[in-house]
Amino acid sequence: MAVAAMEKNMRRKLATGKTGTPRTHKLSEAIELFWKDKTKRNVRGNTRYTYEKQLAAVGKRLPDKSISAYSTAELQAVVDAIPEAAKVLKSIYYQAVREGWIRAADDPTRYLRIPAEPKVRKAQAKHTEDWISNAPGLLLWLAEPDITDPMTGETKPNRFHRFYALCLMEMGMGLRREEVLGLQWKDVDFDHRRVSVAERVIIEEKGRAIVKTSGGKTESAARLLPLSGRIADVLHAKRDAERGQPDDWVFRTGKGTHFKPAYLTSIWQELLLAYHNWAIRDDITRSKRTGKPRQWPDEKEMTKKQWSGAWYGPWKWRQHDNRHVAESIMEMYSVDWAVRKDILGHKKEADVTARYTHTTEQKRREAIELIDSELTPKEPEENYLTAEELQTIKEEPDYD
Repeated sequence: MAVAAMEKNMRRKLATGKTGTPRTHKLSEAIELFWKDKTKRNVRGNTRYTYEKQLAAVGKRLPDKSISAYSTAELQAVVDAIPEAAKVLKSIYYQAVREGWIRAADDPTRYLRIPAEPKVRKAQAKHTEDWISNAPGLLLWLAEPDITDPMTGETKPNRFHRFYALCLMEMGMGLRREEVLGLQWKDVDFDHRRVSVAERVIIEEKGRAIVKTSGGKTESAARLLPLSGRIADVLHAKRDAERGQPDDWVFRTGKGTHFKPAYLTSIWQELLLAYHNWAIRDDITRSKRTGKPRQWPDEKEMTKKQWSGAWYGPWKWRQHDNRHVAESIMEMYSVDWAVRKDILGHKKEADVTARYTHTTEQKRREAIELIDSELTPKEPEENYLTAEELQTIKEEPDYD
């Protein structure tokens, strides 16, 4: 039976003109295959333009030969010169393996050393100052158990008040979401006003929240951090109100279990939308009452659908960006890099000197208090003019 199958296979090869020698495919053909896949996925606009630039740069550095003929060293030379080309090269070879052009074991991109540079999103570069400016008002709003509608005067419970301490620790200490969720009351030392971070973290795998006790995201994630006076007071009040026991989660559901990270992600955007709409109503009401111009004249209330479709901006940011708020405040005040590294739990040193620099708890405490001070609402400025004063200026004669 096996002999008959072999004869049938041979007759088919002879009929089609195909031999047992596999056909080699050049880099140009692999790039065509890459574009075919991207077209099928409807990749266009800026993303397509980025791919075009990367492929053009790759084409200038690599000769058009069989994709199986490239060595890892050749491709590594391209990646070292153009780090962003690594992704496109791996994608090209991934498609080639799927098509059966080469074996997965022969894929030279498997051994590429890809430099892991921190990714700075456009929204971070553009709106971090806005986030720092809006954060104090947001925290003040979260601190209130009951919220009064600025227009109607109706007061109702603030459903997001329960997340005040969590957001305060993210912004005020630069903690990661999984680190905050992993805190238990035994990690908080109220006598010395400090907290042990990353003894355990809550991560999500395949839709399930899992407690990981082997440490945090990096080797430097486990750390002892001071608490600012405000954070310590808020946590103390929370523990007393909930009668928290040492093994209880600091941030827990009504059933006493830890939160699911994905749940907090959705709650965070609902929270931002609710605060945005409240702030806009308050801005409109304040302007009508005082006759002063609105602080945010171009902002309007938004529905959940509108908010979901909006880009990140001055009022909308990711929950993880709360960590960047803390980091940016320390950068703004030129806090020593080694202190920032210890607070944020970063793994990499920015320069050689950081390897030999050690920080004290006092320095870390000063940095935490500095962040807290920046996130504390200030008295509103009264130096802008009323509508009547503006009209008076317009009516003054011009003697020039």
